[in-house]
Amino acid sequence: MRKLMVLFFLAVVCAPALLAQSTHDRDRDRDRDDRWRDRRGRYDSRRLNFFELTPFGGFRYGGTLWADRSDLFSRDVDIASGANFGVNLGIPVGDTRMKLELMANRQATHFTGGSGLFDPDTRLADVDITHYHAGLQIPFGESNAISPFVILSAGLANIDPDIRNASAENRFSASAGGGLKVPITPNIGLRFEARGYFTSLSDESNNRRRFDDENHDLYQGETNLGLVISF
Repeated sequence: MRKLMVLFFLAVVCAPALLAQSTHDRDRDRDRDDRWRDRRGRYDSRRLNFFELTPFGGFRYGGTLWADRSDLFSRDVDIASGANFGVNLGIPVGDTRMKLELMANRQATHFTGGSGLFDPDTRLADVDITHYHAGLQIPFGESNAISPFVILSAGLANIDPDIRNASAENRFSASAGGGLKVPITPNIGLRFEARGYFTSLSDESNNRRRFDDENHDLYQGETNLGLVISF
């Protein structure tokens, strides 16, 4: 009987204290979670308003200058694959994760031609191709580790051949692609990207047909690696 009285006394005295401690622990955990969500929300809100400056380098490949699109050569010639470099400026778009992106991107390369299937390419003339684009960087499926995105842009391509009596030409160009941004710190990250370029070579001012049965415009691909600086 005495043991039952002792157990009853302990239950009456200790139960409220244990209940109070449990409630305190839950409140403390809830406050901690609320503070974490608040900090995360403020970080995400600031990140939406980050500008992004991304110098990059990469490799551009493909491209043919067709004889019926130019008076430079009497036959079709290829544009040699080679390195490119440029810079992107990402500008926040309201409270969305999209960014308006301004890009300048240059490839210093040359025209090549060969007379046979396995003959070595002949370097015909140097040419610089520079794209000046504006577009949208559209993220999707974002996580803490990576930020995948698609990119759509349009603008001008400046084609500047190093050939006597030839002048540089500005033509409409557009691009589409996608990539990943991988954060290193809150303000530094890496950007991996692949995109394709279309450059119009049609010329309605000459005596060639206005509408062609064949698509003889310029198509190129590109793969880049950049350093993202957020500010």
